[in-house]
Amino acid sequence: METMEPVIGLEIHAQLNTRTKLFCACPTEFGAVPNTNVCEVCTGQPGALPRMNGKALELAAKAGLALGSAVNRESLFSRKNYFYPDLPNGFQTSQLDPPICQGGSLTLELGDGTEKTVRLNRIHMEDDAGKCLHDEKRGLSLVDLNRAGTPLIEIVTEPDLSSASEAVNFLKKLHALLVRLGVTKGRMEEGEFRCDVNISLKPKGSPVLGTRAEIKNLNSFKFVGQAIEYEIERQTGVYGRGGSVSQETLHFDSEKGETRSLRSKEEAHDYRYFPQPDLPPVEISGELLARLRETLPPTPEEAKKRLVALGLKPRQAELLLERPGAPEYFHEAHKIDDDAPRIYSLMEELFLPACQKEGLDPSDSLFAPPKLAALAKLLRDGTVGRRKAQELFPDFFAKGSDPSEAVRSGNLSQITDPSELLPMVEKVAGAFEKEAKKFLSGEEKILSFLVGQVMKESRGRACPKTSAELMKNHVKERFAGAAKETV
Repeated sequence: METMEPVIGLEIHAQLNTRTKLFCACPTEFGAVPNTNVCEVCTGQPGALPRMNGKALELAAKAGLALGSAVNRESLFSRKNYFYPDLPNGFQTSQLDPPICQGGSLTLELGDGTEKTVRLNRIHMEDDAGKCLHDEKRGLSLVDLNRAGTPLIEIVTEPDLSSASEAVNFLKKLHALLVRLGVTKGRMEEGEFRCDVNISLKPKGSPVLGTRAEIKNLNSFKFVGQAIEYEIERQTGVYGRGGSVSQETLHFDSEKGETRSLRSKEEAHDYRYFPQPDLPPVEISGELLARLRETLPPTPEEAKKRLVALGLKPRQAELLLERPGAPEYFHEAHKIDDDAPRIYSLMEELFLPACQKEGLDPSDSLFAPPKLAALAKLLRDGTVGRRKAQELFPDFFAKGSDPSEAVRSGNLSQITDPSELLPMVEKVAGAFEKEAKKFLSGEEKILSFLVGQVMKESRGRACPKTSAELMKNHVKERFAGAAKETV
């Protein structure tokens, strides 16, 4: 069998960051009691007329501008006709021709240091369907229409990706950009950012594409990677056995790590698109586009260069940019304390994990950027040690405490004065005489144990470096004559 290579395209659905739905005033909040955030419009009642959400229009255009797309001054909504229990109208209101945005691209940095530009075909707006809930124990299927009518943009790439890692990296970069723009909150666990993967294999170097299969509704980067890798292996096996790949829609079973067929794949004409008669063409003024351009943040490439120029390593900058809200938090803290590596280190080791654990955006944390900057200064000045900072941080984070004030009022500053540390060093050396002699005889790793005991004696306030030097000198003076007797 000739060598085959994957061809991958993505269709990404991002929920727009609006308070209300695309064509009505129902709230978009997640987790409400089923079928309470509904009205006659989003439940498809006869005679109910949709009204366009202006904020959704702005966010869709903003995404297009940031991705280098051409924003059409006039676009059109159409009815995409198909039946499903959670689609009360019997059609989805979407955009076919023309969409709000066309073209654009996003550039990836590959593992070998080269770059790859992934082209975008289009960005269009549409409303979401509801959600079916299947109760296998009772043999029931229930429908929750709270999500019906939620505003989405669908970003469709060209088939420019060729591996699972490229696809995952593209999605991470796109996700971070859209969240930074405020286009979406991007909470994948709530369905705010998900994608469909179109994948086929073709003979290496051939311009002719193979038959593609589509994997639907993947809502985690991990599952995207696993699904693509499995599907490449599956299709390779089909061709290896002399078979042919069917054009179909697939579901990825994350527990089994495999895809399975849902239905044969529809073509666009199967949806019987026609203009939505209840909505006029969508118009965007030149003034609105100019205002949106002024609000755009730096591109991912520009943002990375800025962080590196401040002193971060390229990979650190990338990791920071992947976390929603983290770059903005970093820059606010850096305005107060210009020690960029230390600010990043505290965010990476303490602050961001705490936010993730509590499900908080960095901007929503009580521990505001000036407080992280204050903690960085305490560490740099030696007022507190790293171990003490790690011990105190959960309380700082939970209460939003000012580290400087908390350390001062609680008498928690690090002890660096040798005259204050020496009595504790002498006490530890006497209490652990056997270990001290072993250190003196050459077992240097025991020094960490002895310093740890000094830290314990000082309730975490002893300066580890000073304590280590004092311990070395004291042990030599005190036990030099007995060192040779130690086993």
